[in-house]
Amino acid sequence: MEFFVYDQNNKKIDVLQNYSSIQWKPSYDSTGTFEIHALETENNVKNMQLGYKLVKQEDNTIGLIEYVYSKDGSLEIRGHLDNLADRINTSTASLRKVPADLYQLVNKNKRDLEITVPESTELSINLELDTTWDDLRTTFSDVCTKTGLGYRMLKKGAVFNCLEVYQGSLRKNVVFSEDIGNMVAQSYLQDMSSYKNVAIVAGEGEGADRIVVEVNRMTEGERRFELYVDAKDLQKTWMDEEGTQHTYTDEEYESQLIQRGQSKLDESRLVDEFTCDIDLTNQTFKYNVDFFLGDIIRVKSRKYNFSKYFRVSSVNEIQEDGYSIKATLTEYRGGVD
Repeated sequence: MEFFVYDQNNKKIDVLQNYSSIQWKPSYDSTGTFEIHALETENNVKNMQLGYKLVKQEDNTIGLIEYVYSKDGSLEIRGHLDNLADRINTSTASLRKVPADLYQLVNKNKRDLEITVPESTELSINLELDTTWDDLRTTFSDVCTKTGLGYRMLKKGAVFNCLEVYQGSLRKNVVFSEDIGNMVAQSYLQDMSSYKNVAIVAGEGEGADRIVVEVNRMTEGERRFELYVDAKDLQKTWMDEEGTQHTYTDEEYESQLIQRGQSKLDESRLVDEFTCDIDLTNQTFKYNVDFFLGDIIRVKSRKYNFSKYFRVSSVNEIQEDGYSIKATLTEYRGGVD
């Protein structure tokens, strides 16, 4: 991996050098992060400044330096791979078509934020989601989790912080298994300790007059796990950003409560997560050639006795003594023809 360093004015000032460890960790439907350990040389002290950028030359992903710790001749540098948390949405936004509505949300809340979104997109997925007072990173992650989309921020030519929403592809021919020999280590996490499949959502009102709806995601034969959601903050009468008062119909208000319940159930999912180290000496399937972050691939594990489709949900590219990749895969629950 090679990284160019840019200052706050987007001027290239150097190449990252004299480091002992780089962990570059992009994620598909949430923000990515990075962590670098480097020698405390004169150049590194000058170049590793808060607000400076690192651009990974292999894919033009951008890391924003947010943390620098200097001690005993070494530097620890950390940051995120997007700047969406720097702005909040200051009004109620109704997201119905994504990513178009997400791009509009960014433009509406830029307030001098250095970020660029596409003027148009062919990708379009229907959604029913209203959001307000969340930072943009939270909203993007929430929407992408619900829709199966991902997002990333890139340098394109001379333009920095180009945000794009994209959709991973189904790669039926890409298989990871002990038999092929392209996994050198694996772990499998199944966790239902926080799992809920029914949300009881209580909106405005008191006692017997309180408006309550139930959101049920139980599958056939499944045990019931209930979650209480206090949604008193959702009121039938509300004010828009121009100060005009509006009142939801009963049906519209119930839809708002259902949406809140769906969102809370999304936070209480059954965890089914597989992590593996990719063997780079095995040339059968290469990362960023045969499959990419966000793609759906098949995993056949004799150790855990399953054959399933998983999404490549995050990757940790590690440069230390050599280059290695650790991939985290989340079970894909959509249909595969």
